[in-house]
Amino acid sequence: MVTKSVNNESATKKVRFKHELIAEIDASVEREKEANPKANFSAWVIDACEQKIEAEKSSKK
Repeated sequence: MVTKSVNNESATKKVRFKHELIAEIDASVEREKEANPKANFSAWVIDACEQKIEAEKSSKK
């Protein structure tokens, strides 16, 4: 279900994460910030989702 925050390019969805997973993602983002100061939680999650989708597509070939 999509929330009210929608534009032509993206939509906001509410996702629940385990506390431990959030801590691990936050730590990964902090490490990434050394090379990319603009790194953030949302970008990390989007990148992980895109990688998962690409891996799924590759495995179906």
